[in-house]
Amino acid sequence: MCDIDFTNSDREMSTGNPHVDHNHLVSNGKRTMSLDELGSLQPGMARLMVEISGRMSKCWWAGKYKNTPLAKFQLAEAVKLLKMSSFVRPKYDNDMLDFLDKFITPIRTALQGENWEDFYTSFDLLVIEANRYHERYGKGFLV
Repeated sequence: MCDIDFTNSDREMSTGNPHVDHNHLVSNGKRTMSLDELGSLQPGMARLMVEISGRMSKCWWAGKYKNTPLAKFQLAEAVKLLKMSSFVRPKYDNDMLDFLDKFITPIRTALQGENWEDFYTSFDLLVIEANRYHERYGKGFLV
């Protein structure tokens, strides 16, 4: 269920010509919507973190079973989502860059060298630090 109000007085007054009204419309093939409506559908941290945690979990399990290609893939996908999260929520940008540098890079390096001891150690540290960031942003219950 979507709780977004899609009523838009600008759309109701539109002549249908986006070049005249400056009310640019996009279509997903099923519905036409304004750019503001499309923007309101972009995922926030709650939705992105579900995807990130899934990718990181798969990365850990792939590493546990020494499936280097899968671990690298899952880590790369998680990094894309982490970068997207700081784009859609700029207040996290500096901390996200710091997190990527300090805690993701060592995991990537361990995977490159297939150094499993470093992988596990780095992953454990990443989890501890992720929990600290959650605490910093008032989400300490996310462990």
